[in-house]
Amino acid sequence: MTGMISTFERIMMPLAGRISSNKYLLAMRDSFSMLLPFIIVGSFFGIMEWVVLDPWGTIMGENGMNLGATLTGLTGDAYKASGFVATLQALQGLCNNVVTVGFGCFSFLLVGAFAYRLAQIWGGDPFSTALTAFGAFIIVTPQQIIGKAGDRMGAFSLDYFGNKAVLTAIIVATVTAWLFVKLSKNEKFRIKMPDTVPPAVAQSFAVLVPVLVTLSVFTIFATILSQCQFLGKAALNDLIYALIQAPLMGFSQGIGFSILYQFIVWFFWWFGIHGHNVTAAIQNMVYMPAQLANQAGDASYIFSNGFFEAGLMHVMGLVIAIFLFSKKDSWRAVAKLGAPAMLFNIQEPLAFGLPIVLNPILLIPYILAPLANTVVGWLLLSSGIVPIFKYVVPWTMPLFFGGSIGTGSIMGGVLQLIWLAMDVCIYAPFVIASNKIKDEDDDEEESKSA
Repeated sequence: MTGMISTFERIMMPLAGRISSNKYLLAMRDSFSMLLPFIIVGSFFGIMEWVVLDPWGTIMGENGMNLGATLTGLTGDAYKASGFVATLQALQGLCNNVVTVGFGCFSFLLVGAFAYRLAQIWGGDPFSTALTAFGAFIIVTPQQIIGKAGDRMGAFSLDYFGNKAVLTAIIVATVTAWLFVKLSKNEKFRIKMPDTVPPAVAQSFAVLVPVLVTLSVFTIFATILSQCQFLGKAALNDLIYALIQAPLMGFSQGIGFSILYQFIVWFFWWFGIHGHNVTAAIQNMVYMPAQLANQAGDASYIFSNGFFEAGLMHVMGLVIAIFLFSKKDSWRAVAKLGAPAMLFNIQEPLAFGLPIVLNPILLIPYILAPLANTVVGWLLLSSGIVPIFKYVVPWTMPLFFGGSIGTGSIMGGVLQLIWLAMDVCIYAPFVIASNKIKDEDDDEEESKSA
């Protein structure tokens, strides 16, 4: 075991370090983080729309709490025709406007956020780069959709702005930022204005040619693509989604891939490397779109950001196992300090204080617990006993509440409790075994007492 760990450390640690510190991946992570407030706010209004205000939903409907009938005293057709239902539906429409911003326009917002961060790391003007990226994204996005009567309508389909366009947004932002920053730094493409010209005007003329060239490149590309109809796909987003994103999302829903993903995340965490940073590309290009699709009602993916974030609490199983079975004063002291943080899924006090990091006796349960959670969660969601994780909630949401809100059902919270009971059982034998192992702190205490 020691030799295998040493070999992994020698080969993979430098690679993981480079991945974690890669500026492009960091920019991608930061851009998704910038959009998190929009996602959370959109999810909040989504919960209001689909759970609270839906006349036939969980709160108001007869198959739920039936609060609508209680408040109005009406049932059946009379309830459907009531002003109460009409008011709820009007409020649903207002909530849907906010949901559209958070989810329906997610990829459009991502283009600007990602281009902005790339410009910062590549030394360009972030604001001008982001605006140019917006323009490039619009150019490659079909600006007409076909109505039910066969008429062409001047509008954008949210399919080209929402979760199905995440990879398109990443590619467009990357190409736009790279090309625009390169051109902007080239003095031959900069129009210099006299010093007397206001700075804002001078800057606009300085980027005039780079904007012209960048948008022209995307215009030519979009024209060629529309004429070629490659694989029957006239839009860049349709092509990317059909060839790359959809297969990736389908492949990621396999239990084998999900277990491998969890293994990589927590194996790197055991080495003290932020496993979620290492796998950020997978998370952002696969599991975040799956979460957005669930929220929008376009799909029912089992494995999504919400699913894996609900399982972050597996370290709480270690905390409880320590309180129940550990005789090591040092472990119990760290567990007492780390427990409040773990209520909000923050594991660093335990990871580095206990420590979990590079602790051989905790390697197996630390990786086994999230893998077991993944398998059990997959079985319960596949069977329909627990609903899919549809709503986006902060990953710091406490145990039970995160699962309940994320799935829109109390069964989501029950799933987290089942996971926790499993995790305690998985960690317990190793905690008990650790009682027989003396650490440096124990040796120091014994020497002092002697």
